[in-house]
Parts: sequence; structure tokens; C-alpha cells
Amino acid sequence: MALNSWQFFLLAVTAVLVIPIARGWLRTAVFLGVNLIFVWSYWGPSAMPIGLAFCLAGYVSARLAQRYGMGVLVTSLVVLTALFVYLRGYSLGGAAAPAAPTGVGLINIAGLSFLFFKMIHVVVDAAGGSIEHLRLGRYLNYCLNFTTVLMGPIQRYQDFSEQWSNQRAPADLEANLDAANRVLRGMVKAFVLAPVLAPFVLAPGLPIETLGGLLLLTKVYAFYIYLYLDFSGYCDIVIGVGSMMGVRPPENFRFPFVSRDVSAYWLRVHRSLTLWLTDYLFTPTYRFALRSPWLGRHGFLAVAASLLLTMLIVGAWHGTTLNFVVFGFVHGCALVAVRGYDLVMTRWLGRAGFRRFTQRPMVTAGAVFLTYNFTSLAYVLFVLDLGESSRLFKELAMSAVRLMT
Repeated sequence: MALNSWQFFLLAVTAVLVIPIARGWLRTAVFLGVNLIFVWSYWGPSAMPIGLAFCLAGYVSARLAQRYGMGVLVTSLVVLTALFVYLRGYSLGGAAAPAAPTGVGLINIAGLSFLFFKMIHVVVDAAGGSIEHLRLGRYLNYCLNFTTVLMGPIQRYQDFSEQWSNQRAPADLEANLDAANRVLRGMVKAFVLAPVLAPFVLAPGLPIETLGGLLLLTKVYAFYIYLYLDFSGYCDIVIGVGSMMGVRPPENFRFPFVSRDVSAYWLRVHRSLTLWLTDYLFTPTYRFALRSPWLGRHGFLAVAASLLLTMLIVGAWHGTTLNFVVFGFVHGCALVAVRGYDLVMTRWLGRAGFRRFTQRPMVTAGAVFLTYNFTSLAYVLFVLDLGESSRLFKELAMSAVRLMT
């Protein structure tokens, strides 16, 4: 069910018209029906029972975590992670499939990665006491919410539950017009502008050595912009629909192309994922590293190890082949470099001096230029396998040498 199809339009209109005015169990049942119809269109009869069983495993784990606390948390996380790895079908030696954010369905259970992160969040917060009341209907609607189930944004259960409980009167005309405008902007991005760029983007199987560095770089940039238009357009659509429905997903993009370093970039692109990673992966890993006998005496190394581990997992989460792991490793190294640079410059110039230095227009422009080029080149690993990626980077390097000589 593509987001520009009449089926999605009909489903969204039904949710927008019925959910804000329905009450009690009827409201929960209608929303669950809408969500099940949507995921059925992607999962189909073969994957539907598996996806629902996986989702219910998260609910059982969370209820056990609520009752027994941290005693069952580790076991639950290990079991759910093992199930996810099995269902995802990792093949680190295989070739990468072309990235196509709105063409979900490349795996048997579409949206499995996002479903997994939602479930982990619920289990951890239930064990910690942050989630006190966990009802099955609300949990299923949270996990299978048709506005976030495929590619996020990753909404927290507490935020979803609060919006669901604090049901207000239907939004006024101005608010609905703003939300409808958001949907239209997303449609233009994802289904008008992105397809215009699609023929010019980087793709597997290109004659890399014969295209030349300039054309290759143009294709890399085109893919980067295409990815942004496609994914941010999708987010605009679901945020607009969610706003009209009364359960608004969180924002996911904040002008990522103007990021001055990789750390800022991850807070501007797929922001909900970055915040999830910070809370449920980086922070616990960093705390563990600080308590370790050796890393605990070297604060920067503890940060570096935590960042690298986090980004390696992020890479593996994005895709099932080795190039995605390398993508995560490259970003992890960049984040470590940013932390090291900030540390050295702060010691050299002092906090106030370093802040004044970073505010210089030429420094800002240079930082944005470097970050844009690094992140765009890193996305090569989203499209090409390691062999083709190596050939592309080699050709770009040779072209740069020829240009300078």
C-alpha cells in the first residue's frame, strides 16, 4: 500500500475522521483494524502471523519485566534480539540491495527493524518502572501504528499513550489545514521531486571507471538529496496524517544539510533514531565502560568505544550485508574524531575561545562543507557493496589527483 495510492488515502481518511470522535474500546478497535489492514498490505498472509507473534513476544517480555523487574530484562533482550537477527536474515558476505526508502518490502516483515526498537524500548522502560500501565490493545496500536510502523519516526510509548489518553476535540480548521499542507509537501518531496532525481542517482552496476570522477560525484550528491527528499517526504506525510488523527509522531528532520559536524548531523537527520540510540544503547554502554577497570581511567577512550559500538550496531540495524556495518564503523570513527577535535581545541583555546572560533563565518562554512561531503560519500555504502564502493572511492581519489596536478 504505497503512500500515494488510493488505498492509503482511504485508510488515512477513515482514521482521521473516526479516531478523533470515537471513544473507549471502539476507538482502540477501529485504530487496530486500520493498522492491521495497513501491515497486511506489506506482510501478506505468510509474514502476518510471524510479525504479530514477534510483536506479542515483546508484550509478554514487557509484562514479565514489569512484574519481575531487572531479573528478566537481560533474558528478554537476548531472546528478542536473537529473534530479530533470525527474522532479519543477516548475510554479511552478500551484496547490498539498492536503497529505496519508500520501497519497503525488501524483507519478509516490512518495518521489522523499527518494530524491534519499539519493543526494546517498551521492555526496558517497563522493567525500569517508566511504563506503569501496559494494555495489550494500546501496545499493539503503538507498535503497529500505520504512521510509524514502516520507517518511523520512532515514537516513545509514553508519548503515544499520553496523546491517546488525553483525547481532545477534533482540531480546528487552521490546524487541519496546516497538517494537510504538511502531507502535500511530503507528497511533492517523495513522489514528485525524488523521482525526478532517481535516474541520476548512484546505482549498482555502473561502469565506474569510465564515468569519470565529476559524474560519479554528481551521482553521489544526487543520491544523497534523493534519499533526503524520499525519507523526509515520507515523514512529512505520516506526521501530517498523525496530527489530524490526534496522535502525532515526533519530528525527524531539522535541515541536515547545514550540519557543522557528524554529531550535529545525527541530531538533524532521523532525530528520533538518534535519541533512541542515545538513551538505550550509547548511554548504558558508556556507563558500563566507565565502570570497567581500564576504560574507566580513560574517559575519552570510554566515549570512543561506546560511540564505535553504537554505530556498528546502527549499521547492522540498517541492512543485512557487510557494507552497512562498514557504514556504521565509518560514522563511528567520524564521531570519535569530532569528540577528539572538540577536546583538543577546548584545551587549547578554552571553552569561550573555541566557541568564538566556531562562530566565525568561514569556519562554519568550512565545517558544513566537510560534513556534507563526508555524509554524502558515506551513503555510497548504502547503495554499493564493498567491492564497488572501493572502486568508486579509488576513481574519485584518482580524479582528484589528476585535477590537482
